[in-house]
This record gives sequence, structure tokens and C-alpha cells, in this order.
Amino acid sequence: MAESTADIFPEGGRQGLNFDELRSARQELDDVIDEIRRLEGFGDFLAEPSFEDISVAAEQHPLCYLSPAQGGGLALIVRGNDVNVLWLEDLSTEAVRHRVGGLAVSGAEFRANPGAGFAAWSTDLDGTARWLWDAAMGPLLRGELADEDRVTLVPAGLLGMLPLHAAWTPATGTPTGRRWAVDHAAISYIPNARALTAARRIAQEHAPDRLLVVTDPHRTAAGGRTSFTALEAEIVAGTFPGAHRMLHGPRATVPAVLRELPAAGVVHFACHGFADVGSPLDSGLSLADGRTLRLRDLMGLDLRLRLAVLSSCETSVPGTRLPDEVVALPTGLLQAGAAGVVASQWPVPDLPTALVMTRFYDHWRAGAPPAEALRRAQIWVRDTSNEEKTRFLDAAADEGRLSPAAADTLLDALLPAEPAARDEAHIADWAAFAHFGI
Repeated sequence: MAESTADIFPEGGRQGLNFDELRSARQELDDVIDEIRRLEGFGDFLAEPSFEDISVAAEQHPLCYLSPAQGGGLALIVRGNDVNVLWLEDLSTEAVRHRVGGLAVSGAEFRANPGAGFAAWSTDLDGTARWLWDAAMGPLLRGELADEDRVTLVPAGLLGMLPLHAAWTPATGTPTGRRWAVDHAAISYIPNARALTAARRIAQEHAPDRLLVVTDPHRTAAGGRTSFTALEAEIVAGTFPGAHRMLHGPRATVPAVLRELPAAGVVHFACHGFADVGSPLDSGLSLADGRTLRLRDLMGLDLRLRLAVLSSCETSVPGTRLPDEVVALPTGLLQAGAAGVVASQWPVPDLPTALVMTRFYDHWRAGAPPAEALRRAQIWVRDTSNEEKTRFLDAAADEGRLSPAAADTLLDALLPAEPAARDEAHIADWAAFAHFGI
């Protein structure tokens, strides 16, 4: 079984496709993959799996391939040796390209002028998530995946740039008047079956200890992000008492991070990230010495990470010109030896991010798997009122699960808000982060 639309759909189903564009895009993909495969230890990067590879990966939880094509798309739901096929007539290549293109345009305007551009971009994002329910996630979660509490998605091509976990449909009796995909199941993403099997093996063999926290040197000097960057570091480090290493401010250099990463079991980056859509291997994280920790640097390491959390902007956005498999920071980290990655698909606001991370680590360190911990954290941030959040923070500080200083910083940010309001209910505030791997 192949993992790309090129091997699933016959040529007769591709009428109207510009084959010159396809060949050019395919060549770009092959060039990127060839470059990665030349790195030591990456000879099988994104290699086509056998059906045995896929059935082994899908033994514990269903593996769902989503493949847009001309005239509609397919979902292939794999459970061990069983494969069920679901036709998705609205999941066409043209529709996916339209949604990704629209978000790219409004997103660029938002980044250039956040004040003026936010409304259009957030409206596009919300509308895309609504479309994703009807085109893909609704039919799956109401049908083949209705009884599943954990699902791993393998989205093909540009579909991997869209927030499938945040697809929604109107629903009465819920705090937001909507039902979201994450309300049904903990959703993870994976580039292929072999990566899932490798991630599962790493998770079984390596405990989540020896935390490395890297904070953003460009946001610790002054301004609104300062307290939240330090806050994230404090919250995360507080969940690993006596077993953490901090690289803060000017100490967070590329050489220092590369030196510390191989000994870490968990890494948390609270810094600026970016996606280089023209050259995915140059996507990365901005560090203290004016240099960037790039994907190509990470893939040169021998890591054994139970989890990498990229609390940064756009750390899961892949290159947009690759037609099938996509290459982004989470893909590279999984291949380099991370069992799981939490990364963002768009710029993340400070307060909601701090709240998501607070609850995520709270649930994960209490025993929930990372995907489930992220799901619970996002639902809590989305659905609770400001007053409910305040009560939780007070209780967490009283019980010693959150330091008084961290709780006070979050409470001060919530203080001016209307107590009964759900200020983080919009998709832009709570849904940026996604889980990859195990």
C-alpha cells in the first residue's frame, strides 16, 4: 500500500491536472527527500512502506490515510490487517488548494499587520475548520471512527497544512455551540507508518526524564512576551523537579542546544519558530547568537526524546510546493529520534499558550498520553470561563502543582477579563497546537 495519492488513484482519475506542474513539484519533493537521505542514518526517510509496515503500525489504534484527488478524495482506515475505504466527495485537490491558498494570503496579511489583518485571517481559519468537518472529519467521526478514542491521521500533500483536529460542526448544548473533532478523540498526525512504529519503540524504551528548556532570547529583554516566556519555563521546569536543564536568554545558543539535546528525554522550546516554505530543511528556531537551529541541524543528531514541545510560531508548517509527503520540523524531529512532538500551525497568543501548556503538562505528568493530555488542555482552555480558570489556578497553587509566582502571573492576566466570558473559545486561541507521533 502506498502513502501518496500518486499510487492510490489511476491516471484516468486525474483529468484536468497540469502534469507539467505535477512533475515539477514532484521533482522538488524528490530533491528534498534525496538531500535528507544523504544524511547519515536517514537512508530510508519517507521510504514507501510495505503493507506489513502499515498493519503493524495500526495494531493498537486506527491509522487513517486522507488523500485528496481530482473530483473527490479517499479515507483509508487501517486496523491491523483490515482496511476500510471511505469516499469523500468534497475532499478534492482543488478544494484543498483553495483553502490552503486562502489561509496563506490572509495569514501573510495578518503577519504583516496583526491589528488590521487578524479579522480576515481568523474568519478564514474558522471557515476552513468548518469545511474540514463536512469534507473529511465529520464522515469519519460519525462513521468508521465513531467508537475510537485515539486516532492517527496521515494527511497527504497540502491537506497536512490544515487543522483537521479542529474541524467543527454546529451543536446545541455545548459551551461554544459547536462540536469539534478533538471532542470525539485524541488526534495525532504522522508522516508515514514506519515513523509511527519507530516513535512507538522510542516511547517504550526511553522515559520522559532529563528535561531541557530553551527560552527565546529575542523576547526576554523587554515587552509583553517577557513574563510569559519566563512563566512557561517555570511551569515546565516545575513538572520535572531536580531533573531539568535551562538554557535561558544569551545562554540559548545553537552550539549549547546541540550539545544538550542528545542527553535530554524531553525538550521544551519557548522561542520564535518559522517555516521556510521554499526550503523546508531550513525551517527552524531562532536562538541567542543570531543563528537559527534548523531542521537540517536537528536531523544530524542522534536523539532519544520522549517528547519535543515547540511552543513557538508556525513550527509545524511544511513547504507548500511539495505534492505528496511534506517535510516540516515535527517530521524531522520524529525521524531524528523523537517519539512525539507538539507544534503549532499558526502564531500563538501568549496567555492562551501559557494556559494550554499549564494544563498539558499537568495532564501528561499525571499519566495521560501526550495526545490525550493536549486534547484535554485545549478543551479546558476553550470551554472554561475566566472565572473557572481563576478558580483552577488558585487551587493548583494551593495544592503545590503550580508555583505561587506562576499562578499570580496568570491570574493578573485574567483579572481584567469578564468573569463569565470564555475569552479563549475562538479557534485561533486554543487550537494552534497539534500532536505528532506517539
